[in-house]
Amino acid sequence: MRVRQRVRPLAAFAFASLVGLLGLALCALSKAEEPRTELPPPSQPPALTLSAAVQWALEHNPALATFRRNRGIADAAVLIARQYPFNPIVQDFVWYGNGPADAGVTNHVFNEHTARLDLELNHQGRYRRAMAQSALTRTEWEIAAQELLTSIQVTRAFNTLLYREGKYRVLEEGAEFTEQVADLTKQLVDQGTLRSADLLLARADVTESRNSLGPGRSLVIVAQNDLRRALGMISESFELEGTLEKGFVPPSANFLVQAGLERRPDLHALEFAVREADNRLRLEVANRWGNPSLGPAFEYNETSVFFVGSWLIWSPPILNQRRGEIRQREAERARAMQALQQGEIQVRQDVFAALARLTQAEEVVNNFRTQTLPSLRKAREEFDKLYQAGQPGVDLARVIDIRRRLLRARDAYLDVLFELSQAQTDLSAAVADLSFAGCRAASPTSTGEQAPAQSAAPAEPAGEQLPAPAPIPDK
Repeated sequence: MRVRQRVRPLAAFAFASLVGLLGLALCALSKAEEPRTELPPPSQPPALTLSAAVQWALEHNPALATFRRNRGIADAAVLIARQYPFNPIVQDFVWYGNGPADAGVTNHVFNEHTARLDLELNHQGRYRRAMAQSALTRTEWEIAAQELLTSIQVTRAFNTLLYREGKYRVLEEGAEFTEQVADLTKQLVDQGTLRSADLLLARADVTESRNSLGPGRSLVIVAQNDLRRALGMISESFELEGTLEKGFVPPSANFLVQAGLERRPDLHALEFAVREADNRLRLEVANRWGNPSLGPAFEYNETSVFFVGSWLIWSPPILNQRRGEIRQREAERARAMQALQQGEIQVRQDVFAALARLTQAEEVVNNFRTQTLPSLRKAREEFDKLYQAGQPGVDLARVIDIRRRLLRARDAYLDVLFELSQAQTDLSAAVADLSFAGCRAASPTSTGEQAPAQSAAPAEPAGEQLPAPAPIPDK
C-alpha cells in the first residue's frame, strides 16, 4: 500500500512536466513563425549645407536670440510713449474744526478737494511717439544687422572647416605617399639597387608625415567647434556638404555700391537713429515750456462758506530756458548724422576692398586651374612614360619628386581657394546679400529695401576636382 502511494505522486509530477514541456515547445514554434524585426541601421550624421547651416544659426544661435529681445523693450517704449500723459492728480483735505462760538464755527468738518491734469502745449506727445517709433524701427534694423553678422560668421566658419578638412586630406595623402615610397625603397634595397641609408631616409619621411597628422586633426576639431559655436550647437554631429571651388562673375562696382546702400541693415539703423535724435531735439525744445497743471477746486470752510474755482501750476521758462539740454540734443543729432555719413563711406570702402581682394584671389585661383596644376600633372605623366621607357637621367628620385611637387601644389591650391571664399564672404557682408557667398550673382532687381536674403545652396564647383596622386609606376 505504501509503494502505491509513492508511485501516484511521481506519476502526477511526470504528467505535469510533460504538459509544461509541450507548452514551451508550442510557444517556441509560435515565436519562430513571427517575422523578425530587424534593428534599424545606426543613424548617420546629417549632411549640413551652407544654406542649412545659416538657417539653423538664425533659429538656434543663443546670442542672436538674446539680441532679439531688444525688440520687446523698444515695443514697450512705444506703449509708454502712447500712454505718457500724466494721470490726474486728486487732492482731498478733510479737517475737524472746533472753537468758541464767537469764532463763527458753524461747520466742524472743513474739506477741500482739487483735481489737476498736466497738459501738453507744444505737441510733446507727438514728438515722443515719433521718437519711440523711430527707436523701434532702429532696433528692428539692428536685429537684422545682427542676423546678417551671424550669417557671415557661420559662412566663414563653414568655409574654414571645409578648408581644414581639405588640408587634412592632403596630409593623409602625403602620409600614404611616403609609406608607398618607403615600401618601394625597401624592395630596391633588398634587390641591392639602393643602399640602406636611402631606406632610413624614407622611413624618416614616413615618421615626419605621420607626426603632421596630429596638428592637422587638431585644427579640424577647432574649426568644428567654431562652427558649432556659431550655429548654437553643443555636441551634435554633422557632415559638411559643400566645396571651396566656387566661382562667379560679380556685377560692376557701381551696382554693388548702390545695392549696399539700399540693403545694408546697419545703414538703415543709422538712418532711423538720425530720426530718433531729431525727434528728441524737438521734444526737448517743446519741454522748455513745461506742462501746466490745470483743474477744478472746491472748498467748504469752517464758516460754511463754499468756494468753487480752479488750480493752475506752471513753471514758465524765464530763468532757465534749458539751453544746455537743447544744445546736448543738437550735438546728439549732429553725431547721428555724422555716423550716417560714416556708414555710407564705410559701405563704399567695404565694396571696393572686397572687390580688390576678390579680383586678386580669382586671378591666383585661375592661374592654379589653368597653368600650375595642369602643367604639373602633364609633367608627372611625361616622367612616368620616360621612367618606364628607361630614359637616361630619369630615375626614381625624379618620379617621386614630381609627385611631391603636385601634393604641395594641391595644398597651396586649397590656400588660394580659402582666400577666394573669404573674399566672396567679404563681398556678401559689404552688400548684405548672402547669395554672393553661395556663388550666385545677385539680380539687379533685388536691390530694394529688404531684409538680408538667406543664402542658397552652393552652386556646382566651377574649378577642376583634383585627383589623388597617381602611384609610382613599375619600371
